Amino acid sequence: MTPRQAESEARFTLPTERINCRRQLELLDIVAELGGPEMRPVPLSEAGARLGVVEATVQYAQGFMRQNGLLGSVRGTLAVTPEGLRLFELRGTDSAHARLYLRDLWRDAWFTRSASKILRRTPEEASVLAQQLSRHLTRTPERGLHLVEWLDYALVVEADTDGRMRLAGARPAAPAPPAAAPLLASAEEISGLPDSQFFAVMQAYRTLLASRAHTGTASPLS
Repeated sequence: MTPRQAESEARFTLPTERINCRRQLELLDIVAELGGPEMRPVPLSEAGARLGVVEATVQYAQGFMRQNGLLGSVRGTLAVTPEGLRLFELRGTDSAHARLYLRDLWRDAWFTRSASKILRRTPEEASVLAQQLSRHLTRTPERGLHLVEWLDYALVVEADTDGRMRLAGARPAAPAPPAAAPLLASAEEISGLPDSQFFAVMQAYRTLLASRAHTGTASPLS
């Protein structure tokens, strides 16, 4: 890693390992509730007492949310940003809408772009995704895993049927039809296939015809 890369990556703050994503969201809720609609600053000690953790844990936890637009920190206090307040309000009334809101808020965040790049071809185990996202940033595995939890909450990633993480909303690749399927299927069956399978069948016919034309064999369709 070059010095320039190290300088750039030093700006990326991972979630703390001390409390998981759910508890970090509770911290956001507490700061928003205590600060009210005016978004008043809340002492770290008071927020920690409400959450049931020591002040140092609050200090460690606020870094990720502060860097990513949900909290502000001044002289031993925390306050929600307008975006953090909006997330808090939605969490109290419509949890699904809250998650969609956070997804849109973090659409261009470094971890969203990184996860999209890592998962664009194939799903990965949560531990593998966490390791790749936190590479060069920490030696504490839990911090990467808590980032994956945040990405799951923000509907950036989701678990597939095998428990591996994939991009949220990504459709699993349709299995290729057997080689004999194009010759055995009726026109009605082929026309009723989903688009991805239909195009696969058409490509199989095309390959078969090209092969037979090359060998001088008459096409079964002629």
